[in-house]
Amino acid sequence: MEAKQVNLGGQFYNPYGFVPLSEHVFNYMEDERKRFMFAHDVPFEQGISGKILVKFKAKTPFCVRSVDKDNCHVKDKYFIPSTSIKGMVRAVFDIITLSNIKNGSNNSRFSMRDLRSKDYALKEKAPQSGFLILLGGNYYIIPCVNEMVSYKDIEYEEGVDVRKGRTAKDKYKMLKGDYVFQTVDNEYHYWLFSGFMSNKKHEYDFTVPTNITQNQLIPLTDSVFEEFRFIHEKENKNASWAFWKSKMKTFSTLDELKQKAYRGLAPCFYREQVDENGKKYVRDLGFSHLYRIPYQKKIHDCLPSAYNQETFDMSQALFGFVATKGNRARESSLRGRVRFSNAFIENAERAGEQTFILGSPKPTYYPFYLQQQGNSYNTYLSDKSIIAGWKRYLLHAEAERGKGQGKKSESSFVALKAGATFTTEIDVHNLLPYEVGALLAALTFCNHRECFHSLGYAKPFGYGKMQLVDCQLYLETNAGGNVNTGMDTLMEVFYKKLCDNAHISSNVYQNYLSPLYRIASGNYTDRPIRYPRLDNFDYSTGKKKSEFDIIKNERKSLNNFTPIK
Repeated sequence: MEAKQVNLGGQFYNPYGFVPLSEHVFNYMEDERKRFMFAHDVPFEQGISGKILVKFKAKTPFCVRSVDKDNCHVKDKYFIPSTSIKGMVRAVFDIITLSNIKNGSNNSRFSMRDLRSKDYALKEKAPQSGFLILLGGNYYIIPCVNEMVSYKDIEYEEGVDVRKGRTAKDKYKMLKGDYVFQTVDNEYHYWLFSGFMSNKKHEYDFTVPTNITQNQLIPLTDSVFEEFRFIHEKENKNASWAFWKSKMKTFSTLDELKQKAYRGLAPCFYREQVDENGKKYVRDLGFSHLYRIPYQKKIHDCLPSAYNQETFDMSQALFGFVATKGNRARESSLRGRVRFSNAFIENAERAGEQTFILGSPKPTYYPFYLQQQGNSYNTYLSDKSIIAGWKRYLLHAEAERGKGQGKKSESSFVALKAGATFTTEIDVHNLLPYEVGALLAALTFCNHRECFHSLGYAKPFGYGKMQLVDCQLYLETNAGGNVNTGMDTLMEVFYKKLCDNAHISSNVYQNYLSPLYRIASGNYTDRPIRYPRLDNFDYSTGKKKSEFDIIKNERKSLNNFTPIK
């Protein structure tokens, strides 16, 4: 009899969507770039300075947290920090000005452990075993042998059933002895335990090699170690690495290792690679036999070709930038010519404490974070993978109530009620007319007043929906300048500059912006907005399964869970 399939728990919209990347990027010519580097001191002939007063009204409860659960406040007076308002506006500015997403995103290399995927290489070839050592300020692997030991035999040796431990740390705490032990033949051994897995029947015994020499060591490059740390500390907070990191010692010589009875190492599995000179290096490593392996591609490898060039865009010129190592080395930084003020909140009333599970984004979930076409998935290993675009949260008609479930991963905050208002003063210095127009277009969503901004905490649950209710210009042109400073005129000048620079038509540009308008309108009430459930239960089959897994099994993508069509 054919098994019944577990179904999704009804139709829904995912809390976030994406504005797909344009094939075109705004990029200043070299002579324009040089002029902007001195724009603070050398006035433009048509430069505009002054201030823009902008008033927003909260349409749903909101919270911009300080160090505690409450909103930012001074002497019981609530305010929105200038950086939060600037971030809210710039998020729209970057999209509408065809900015290079590469300039504002980390070039991270994510990882995978998908036993169903043909791309998961550890299924085909088992990793090697070794010890991670920090020697003379550098990391190496000491190759070693290991032995699988059944839970029954571990219980015989240690007197405890370690399979009951949920994490590796829990299992080590259960031992009556130590995770490092010496056998009758005077060899040193480490237990390597990993976290709970159903149907798991064994752990590992790693033997420390005798007479270790420098030639035996396999080095980790700085880039490989940084990617390892990103995967195990940021992408996934790996409990095994946290445990071993706390136990590792720094050694000056290999003789010192022997003097310390071989303590201070970290047993691990690894893969190696060989360079063009035949020298071995560590390719990747982890703390279980089937560990997370890095994807072949980094985020910036999944961008259209126009985004991989070195660019200087309108967002950088207006808001400024601080160059990172290897990025715009000739120009270490540029100070912005726009300054947002803090904004005190009028009519502020507390809406009570809310508690939600607010997890970090998981860009490794490629059905949502990469553009998908047809039934074959693009992953970070695919030749033509393109990221989904600029991330935006959907807007709820009303914010959800956060009651909490008593879980450790929950976060609490005190929201302020809808209806509160705040006014920020935007000081502009020596902006060209089209730059002012771009800023006004970002504030008004290109005069689409039905659209809303998003601010603060818990946006996936409907908090922080902000409406622009007033915008007043107090602008002056530089001496000798003759510029029309009307709002509509300035925005028209911006549209022309952008389309001329990017070599696109007005129709192409507006088609590009239509997903932004759609998301920011909040006009999609035909389905509930929620994340896929981890504990979905189908009463017709009596089965429980993560909706993330169901979406993958059914070859669905974000296209099935977004109001953008």
